Amino acid sequence: MYNCYLTCPRGLEKQAQVDLEDFLSSSIVDKGGISFDADQSTLYNINLHSRIGMHLLVKLFDFDANDEELLYKEVYSFSWDKIISTNQTFIIKVKGQSQNFTNTNYLTLKIKDAIVDKIKKIKFSRPSINKENPDIIISVFINNSNITIYQDSTGTSLHKRGYRNKIHRAMLNESLAAGLIMLSNWNKLDPFYDLMCGSGTLPIEAALIAHNIAPGLLRDNFAFQKWTDYNSQLFSKLYTKAKNNIKINTDVQIYGFDIAFQNIAISLSSVKSINLDHVIKFKKQDIKDFSPNSKKGLIMINPPYGERLRQSEDELSNLYQLIGDIFKNKCVDFDAYVFTSNLQAAKSIGLKSKMRIPLKNGKLDCRLLHYPIKEGQFK
Repeated sequence: MYNCYLTCPRGLEKQAQVDLEDFLSSSIVDKGGISFDADQSTLYNINLHSRIGMHLLVKLFDFDANDEELLYKEVYSFSWDKIISTNQTFIIKVKGQSQNFTNTNYLTLKIKDAIVDKIKKIKFSRPSINKENPDIIISVFINNSNITIYQDSTGTSLHKRGYRNKIHRAMLNESLAAGLIMLSNWNKLDPFYDLMCGSGTLPIEAALIAHNIAPGLLRDNFAFQKWTDYNSQLFSKLYTKAKNNIKINTDVQIYGFDIAFQNIAISLSSVKSINLDHVIKFKKQDIKDFSPNSKKGLIMINPPYGERLRQSEDELSNLYQLIGDIFKNKCVDFDAYVFTSNLQAAKSIGLKSKMRIPLKNGKLDCRLLHYPIKEGQFK
């Protein structure tokens, strides 16, 4: 069994737990992720299926150390030859804070020395460091004197699905986008609209959810495929099962609109790369021209916050007021969601939110605001 910790965007820990109920009989919600025990099959499945998780880490050991000498001794004591072969490369990633270890680079060097020295003593040869494309990823978390060492089973973060071939400067993290949709409890029957879709993350994630497409199917590889105990037959079986569980439902309506042609071009390029261009309708359109083609549905918007794209306060206020006007005048009987860090600008929407869920978008404190639009509430 593996002792696991799945990291996820802050505020989505509980949703990450719900997302994996089919694979986990029990788990513990922690700050920034969830903890659980998993066998090999479950480890592979979570990497394949998790929509909200980012890195699935396997705990190797933990210890307390107040100085470099004790740190080296504790790391050296572990059986690293069972984790890293001499012909493999590895990297060490350190996170956290400590009054005892203020120089992260030096700390990383000491851990590397302990690992290499231990392997060399047993195997008479040593693995090399590779910062670009390592075979093995060792993650170290420091909390003052407590140090926990994990092996990363994922590699490149799970939020990097594999459908991005062009970059947008204000892209929404894919794991965060999936979490927002799951928080909305979208029933997959009502049409899904994103009126300011940017690079198309919300509509694409909605399509993956609606058609039961496991996000991990879009990736080229996982870090665990280079582990010494990797079971290729088991993974192939689970991969095939996930592929067979895809259910393309042509009745699902998903729309993405944006005023910028280059954003629509990025969105179209992304969905074509995963053969979903027939299930999402992207269109260049100003938000003020939006008119739904259904009597009810779910609207989700991630409007500018004023952080990255540098709009003025007046521009933002006018934009958020326009969003509110569209909700009131064109979207009766819709469920509307706005995800933003700019709560001052959100006041200009002019509606009382039923729900305000605190979340993080990177380092920004954000809220997912829910506006159920009902007939007669504006009279």
